Amino acid sequence: MIPLALRARGAALYRPHPAWHRVPHRPSSCRLSTASVLAQARAGGKKKSQTTVALLSELPGWKVDADGHKAGPLEEYLDGVKPRRTRKSPAKSGSETTTNVVGAAPADESTTTATATATAAVVAHQGPDFEEEYQAAVGAGSIPNSALAKQVFLNWKRFPDCIVLTRVGKFYESYFAPAITFSSLLSLKLAYKRYSEGSFPFSGFPVHQLDKYLKILVQDLGHTVVLVEEYDEHGNKEALDPIKKKAGGGADLKERKVGRVVTPGTLVEESWLSGDESRYLLAIAVGHDHGEASDRREGQDERQGEGQGEGQGEGQGEGHRLSLAYTDASTGEFFLKETTVSHMEDELARIAPREVVLDTSLRELWQSNPSPTADEGHGEPVVTLLNLLRVLGVHVSFADHLRPPIIEGLTQIAPTTSPPNPTTPSLEQTAIALLRHHLQYALRDEMPALNGPTRQSASSQMQIDAATLHALEVRHALRPGGMAPTDTYGAGRIGSPLSARGTLLSVLSKTMTPSGHRLLVRTLTAPSTDLDLINSRLDLVQSFVDRPYLREELKDMIRGVGDVMRIVQRFKGRRGDGRDAWEVGRWIRGVARIIDRIRSELKLEPEYGSGASGQSRLEEFLHAFKPLETLAQKLEESIDEVAVLRGAVEEEGDEDGMEEAGEAMVAPPGRKEGETRKEEVERKRQEREDAMWWMRPSFSPALQGLHDQLSARKRARETMQASLKEKYEVESLELVKTRATYVMTLTKKVEYAKVDKSSKFASINETGKAKTYTYNPWSALGAKTDKLIEDLVLAQRRAFDELRRIVVDHADAIQHNAELVDELDLTMSFAQVAVDNNYVRPILNTSTDLHIVNGRHPTVESSLQSTSRPFTPNTTHMDPSARLHIITGPNQGGKSTLLRQTAIIAILAQSGCFVPAQHAEIGVVDRVFSRVGARDDLYRDRSTFMLEMVEIGRGTTLHSGLSIAYATLDHILHQTRCRTLFATHYHELADMLSPDGRPLAGVGFWCTDVDEVPWVSPRLKTSIGSGPDSGIGFGLG
Repeated sequence: MIPLALRARGAALYRPHPAWHRVPHRPSSCRLSTASVLAQARAGGKKKSQTTVALLSELPGWKVDADGHKAGPLEEYLDGVKPRRTRKSPAKSGSETTTNVVGAAPADESTTTATATATAAVVAHQGPDFEEEYQAAVGAGSIPNSALAKQVFLNWKRFPDCIVLTRVGKFYESYFAPAITFSSLLSLKLAYKRYSEGSFPFSGFPVHQLDKYLKILVQDLGHTVVLVEEYDEHGNKEALDPIKKKAGGGADLKERKVGRVVTPGTLVEESWLSGDESRYLLAIAVGHDHGEASDRREGQDERQGEGQGEGQGEGQGEGHRLSLAYTDASTGEFFLKETTVSHMEDELARIAPREVVLDTSLRELWQSNPSPTADEGHGEPVVTLLNLLRVLGVHVSFADHLRPPIIEGLTQIAPTTSPPNPTTPSLEQTAIALLRHHLQYALRDEMPALNGPTRQSASSQMQIDAATLHALEVRHALRPGGMAPTDTYGAGRIGSPLSARGTLLSVLSKTMTPSGHRLLVRTLTAPSTDLDLINSRLDLVQSFVDRPYLREELKDMIRGVGDVMRIVQRFKGRRGDGRDAWEVGRWIRGVARIIDRIRSELKLEPEYGSGASGQSRLEEFLHAFKPLETLAQKLEESIDEVAVLRGAVEEEGDEDGMEEAGEAMVAPPGRKEGETRKEEVERKRQEREDAMWWMRPSFSPALQGLHDQLSARKRARETMQASLKEKYEVESLELVKTRATYVMTLTKKVEYAKVDKSSKFASINETGKAKTYTYNPWSALGAKTDKLIEDLVLAQRRAFDELRRIVVDHADAIQHNAELVDELDLTMSFAQVAVDNNYVRPILNTSTDLHIVNGRHPTVESSLQSTSRPFTPNTTHMDPSARLHIITGPNQGGKSTLLRQTAIIAILAQSGCFVPAQHAEIGVVDRVFSRVGARDDLYRDRSTFMLEMVEIGRGTTLHSGLSIAYATLDHILHQTRCRTLFATHYHELADMLSPDGRPLAGVGFWCTDVDEVPWVSPRLKTSIGSGPDSGIGFGLG
């Protein structure tokens, strides 16, 4: 039997426990461990001393005081990375060994909020202990004795199980023993550098290739990467300073600190991220802390020993409350939801998080059982949750909900919502705190303020469990033999048999923007149950169905708008550049053009009487937009468009000298007609200088004043140069800057003698083409100009900070309009699908009826159309008199297709989309459960019968299977009372459900029949039987 159930609001439902989809488990933390290096260093070549390193997994989860009572979590004891040491003094020097037990930092510091201070402060915290360990490592020959090696050693201690990359100039590098493994992971060259202590290995890659290797390390391999950055005296990264970048690549910048801890759920602006998918970071707060859970588990074990069954633990797990808080750090989307352990698998399937954050109190339990138990569905609820995360292969991290992380050099931490009573935060506040603290720890001073949370409730959304999402192939489909790339849970799998082809999403995906596609995914996985909201979207879809010319024009216009919320989120994290600000202004103007086009269409419609519907809905939609013209005007007045675009191209070109696609459109042209080589060089130099100043001077009086001073200095140079030419009668004289030196050059040898006679000039170099001199007044003017340019760079940076703040102040209005644009993109996509595939508008109400006339399966129909084959439609009528349909027929007779298409049509209707049918009237459904053949591949004409039989009662004896099937039907019919389609080969069920020869109230019998069509191969359709006495469709097996 293959049941499918559509449940109306308020109805209970019998739900058998689904089988988990198993994927290979990947450890949550990276395993490029440096612990062995530290152990070797501490042991060194000194035979008199032996040191044992104990990672967190080897230590108790709680600090114990002298009386043996718990004194606090171990993480508190490890703050500041201060080691714990116990020494056994030798009786005689050299006669006994000294044993040191060192409590290192947590095994994966990226997954905790253990505090850290600035580098100098941490070293001060270490005191003599750190110095001893460092000197022991040097003495053992593991690392050299240098300032950089000391910094690397410190970060090893703080992040012993992570890949630590240290920036040195224009490279990210890994040093010493970890460099060997690092180079092999990325297939990089392993080099050696000689120190006084010997040669030591290192490996690295250029800064501009960071995104490439982060993708491999974090997304593909699942490692956690720590980026140690270089900062200038103003607290800015070296790449942000154009003056020092041009001067020498920032070689003088030696202040280093951890700039970011990169985990799968905190990737925010890497270029390789797909904008079509959300990358959610999910925090889970459990209803009881780990200590209470452990006590309950011990008590339960004692009760079980007294004869109380283990079913109590399972029941407790089903009711165990969880609070979910999840966000996409790149867009700021922030959602809250309450659920239970028993529904957690369904939530994970819907959210598809890249990373899960748990409280640090669960770390010991997580590490104590690295693989799921054989009986995942029973026992302690917390254990059930952890086993589920292991089975799904989700990257798990840990944070402390009571204590925010203390980050070295942190200039700003996004405000957190403090509970009224810090000692007793609510479950929701705990989840929010876990989420914020982990983001703060990973993003550091680039941590953005999250948007206001959107609270989701089960009553406002259709609930689709994990097995149903998989069976209906809403987002992914199982294609046996296929290895399409996927990263559903952020497990970093290179290939998987999961595919997006042949899914409901693939049929409906006609959106033009990445954000519109993300909204489509959220809508299909959690359709609405609000009739007003559903009908409002259907009205908008109808408006675009009736206006094909407007729809086509708007599709072209909306394609050009960017993903503005990712830019705003970067601004919230004090990131972004002038190009981003220009893109925000461009987005606002693009949205304004869309609004004007719709408004002009509505204005002209009465004149030519188009008869199109939905005019009032379109007017309502237009009125919902908030005005942002003032912001757009401010951005346009503040930014030099040509300079910001040219500057972006030059910055990219500086990295590797390669021209990106499209750069020729905005790159400076070559030599102009009649232009000399010298004039070309001077023009390009001036263009590069102009590109530096992409903020218009009129933005602020301070900026304008500095630009005026810079212009005055340029005029002073020109005046000085003209005066020297006239005084010494040398036409080839030029005042120029070479690297960091201001000099005077002559290019004609006949003029050298005229200048050599003067004591004001000192010759410093002569080549075959020119002679160079120093001239004190020009050197003094150049020094003043350099100082002025540095002041101007800082002033422009401050001006951009102000401009960025102005954009952030309008973030709520931008987000509101962005959501409307996404809604527009989604509804136009639905309208296009409806027109292309002849879908109709469904009618929804609050009844428990379901009437679908000539319904079709959208993905199967799409597959058949690609081979010019028609789809045979089916009609389904369900009402209180026949809410349970028993369906039978031959194998490969279309039973699974009928069951799936009924559920999919309900999902589409409540998503606000037209449906593949001639007519559809549906009572609102609050839950959909589908237990259809596990290996059906309808898109490729493969049924469960051809691949693998998975049905209720299958695998048992005839009578046992029949008993299970009847018990299930009886419970659905009399207890659940939901709309159900039940496909079976047990013909005896007809007699059992018709005790007096007539079907029980609420039961209907259906079977598949052959529809003979001339010149076409026989097609199968469903038809209704008059009852068990008709004998139609039963007895097939």
